[in-house]
Amino acid sequence: MECLKSIKTGKMKLRKERVYDNMRAMLRIKTVSSANAEDVCFAEFARFRALLKERFPVVFEKGEALRIGEFGVLIRIPGESREKPSVLMAHMDVVPAGDGWSADPFGGSVRGGRIYGRGALDTKCTLLSIMEAAEYCLMNGYVPKNDLYLSFGGQEEISGPCCREIVDYLDKRGVRPDFVLDEGGSLIPEGLPGVRSLSAVVGVAEKGTADYRVYIEDGSGGHASVPPRSTVAGRIARAAREIESHPFPGRLSTSVKMMFRELGDKVPPYMAPFFRHPDLASPAICAASSLLGGTFRAMAHTTAAVTMIKSGTACNVLPESAEMMVNVRLLEGDTTMSVLTHLRGVITDPGVKVELVSGTNPTGISPIDCDAFLTLKDVILKTWPGAVVSPYQMNGGTDARFFEKLTDHIYRFTPMIMTKEERASVHGRDESVSKEALCHMIAFYIRLIMRL
Repeated sequence: MECLKSIKTGKMKLRKERVYDNMRAMLRIKTVSSANAEDVCFAEFARFRALLKERFPVVFEKGEALRIGEFGVLIRIPGESREKPSVLMAHMDVVPAGDGWSADPFGGSVRGGRIYGRGALDTKCTLLSIMEAAEYCLMNGYVPKNDLYLSFGGQEEISGPCCREIVDYLDKRGVRPDFVLDEGGSLIPEGLPGVRSLSAVVGVAEKGTADYRVYIEDGSGGHASVPPRSTVAGRIARAAREIESHPFPGRLSTSVKMMFRELGDKVPPYMAPFFRHPDLASPAICAASSLLGGTFRAMAHTTAAVTMIKSGTACNVLPESAEMMVNVRLLEGDTTMSVLTHLRGVITDPGVKVELVSGTNPTGISPIDCDAFLTLKDVILKTWPGAVVSPYQMNGGTDARFFEKLTDHIYRFTPMIMTKEERASVHGRDESVSKEALCHMIAFYIRLIMRL
């Protein structure tokens, strides 16, 4: 394993085929999570836990492994001190495979140097790499400077209680992590705006996530041959259009400003003033983000997406009710209640109601002027020399937000170079991880563990 030679700490050499076989074995286990317990195969999660114990015996021999709740696995690797414990996170659960795959989504097949399967990127590759790195270090007699916790959830994809249960367990025992690392940003080969080189983006904050139900229940029904001027289906469609026609105003969050300032010395001279002084450049940046759309727009706006619409039972029957679901990603400064007020304000039909179904507010912001972030940055640069490392704001949500109860040193980074195509395959068809990427991920975690 070429990428590991420079950090070998003993006579042991990691065997590539063993790593790939372990990855394939994980992908063959259908750890699909669901909000409906009847749809969950608990036996598959039990198989996954058994696989970890079988394939990584030294971690379980020298560590203290616990099952937390129905799905959680927490392994404490004792260090020389308990003063500054660290937590490395991943989740074993995956979303349903869906259709259209060119390979068995739970077959772990290998093609063109890639291993295919649901969860290959999100996040069984991370879980595997953490375990391989811990096994490697412990087999070579390494003892962490501080306690190290390996935290593996099983309900991340459904925002279930698993990780909260792990956090509550640690909280009751007075564990206050000095460093927490979960999935998040990655290495972007195409770089960032103004930066045309390999860029490693580390999440220091997450936007909030909330779901709203927008509904009408005052339809009279009847035959479609004698319709009213506007059916409830038409009225809910109009409400959807009103939401989309009244976007939230653009602004730069604290974490986005941190990103711009960090990149100020990496961009061309003509762009440097905008990056170094994001407060002054905020109006121009927000205007540009609205035009560019996509990820750039999401960076500077609270976004609202109409994701589901339901009404009617037959083509020739007037619907008696209609509803839609709106998924909102909240920028720093917005709350689930302020968004509720906004949605109610832009919908002009008094018969359309809006209610909050569930949601979380934006997280706090983790510091970058501390040993925790600087250590992470140094390990990234040693694994990928020449990369540009920057903090950033995550548009999606992770289990890491639950650790805010214990610490503000929470970082979100997936140590892997991910192309646009790979990023698009997460939760999509033909999700796969390259063998080379697995090697570098393990190298990253070995280096990191030896610094914690």
